[in-house]
Amino acid sequence: MRKMFFLFLLCCLWLSSCERDDICAESTPTTPLLVIDFFDQDNPSELKAPNNLLIIAQGSTEGLLLNSSSVSLPLRTDEDQTRYTFVLNFESEDPDNIENADSIFFNHVRQEEYISKACGFRITYQALQDEIIAGNDGSWVDNITIVNTTVEDETEAHIRIFH
Repeated sequence: MRKMFFLFLLCCLWLSSCERDDICAESTPTTPLLVIDFFDQDNPSELKAPNNLLIIAQGSTEGLLLNSSSVSLPLRTDEDQTRYTFVLNFESEDPDNIENADSIFFNHVRQEEYISKACGFRITYQALQDEIIAGNDGSWVDNITIVNTTVEDETEAHIRIFH
């Protein structure tokens, strides 16, 4: 009986030693993604999904194939510049034939914010700027507009790409 009481007491002490900071709640804000919306150049108020858009991060050999008017992409947490290559009309049957490829550099200033012991740090981005480098066939991106230079959440688009 004493052993049971001792085990019960030991379990209670162990459970009570957990602090609130030992668990990271799902609602805790994390490092946000860059939200990009694609718009029709001829009708700038209308969303327009690029056809078979392949997005490749710098240094990666694989990408994300997209047929949507919006995408959320991570920015680098270890550098102040993130580069993506956007390939329009990508054909998966011939992956080596990459035409209509534009590289876009996103320059930003990283701000670290300590959340808690369990959650660690989150990074937000300030002073967002873009620089586009057209592919060999010219640029399929007509214009880029930065809607919000601060990336703190994912509730609204930060970038608008017109094509």
